[in-house]
Amino acid sequence: MQSILIVSKNKTSALEKAIYICKENKIADIDTNVENFDKSVGIEDIRNMQKKLFLKPIKSNIKSIIINSFPGITIESQNALLKVLEEPPLNTIMLIITENKNLFLSTILSRCKIIEVKEKIQFSDEEVLNYQKDFKEILEAGLGKRLKLAQDFGQSKEEAITWLEQMLITIRKTMIDKIISSKGNESDGTFYLNILKNFQKTHTIIKTSNVNQRFALENLFLQI
Repeated sequence: MQSILIVSKNKTSALEKAIYICKENKIADIDTNVENFDKSVGIEDIRNMQKKLFLKPIKSNIKSIIINSFPGITIESQNALLKVLEEPPLNTIMLIITENKNLFLSTILSRCKIIEVKEKIQFSDEEVLNYQKDFKEILEAGLGKRLKLAQDFGQSKEEAITWLEQMLITIRKTMIDKIISSKGNESDGTFYLNILKNFQKTHTIIKTSNVNQRFALENLFLQI
């Protein structure tokens, strides 16, 4: 079993990173289990999770368990978790998301790969809704409308880069929401991950080359 501790001040960013790692390892949504807790993770929570650890994956070669420890995690539960890390099942990736790695015992930290996620730009509720509206409009638009949108969002290189960066955050959040609510519908996660990769590729091309930003956006919009 591979064990990863993901550290971020933002729970959404940490969860997003965990799900992205699962996708990179080709783990189907039905084999990804997110353990959320209303209060500090207790010893009973770890014991209940242990029962799931030794179940075989359904569709993938390996499965994953994401433990959301943002509400906190007791020392007793960490000691129970340590036993799992010492005798892990081979077909599982365990990802623990936390706001502060210093809350964990050194023995747990030594058995985990630690990934620190940088703080991301935060948008107001109104801004989030506007970007989600843009994303939905692109997905539902016909050919002519998509070309018009590429013109609108590609007025300048700087505007195109900024808009793409904002859309990358929006699409990641949409992907996470869909995966969590899909209850094992693998196609949702794969669909949004492919779109996310196309947006990221276009962002890199515009930012690092002399390509016409409007043409790059046209190509992007016609691909998704």
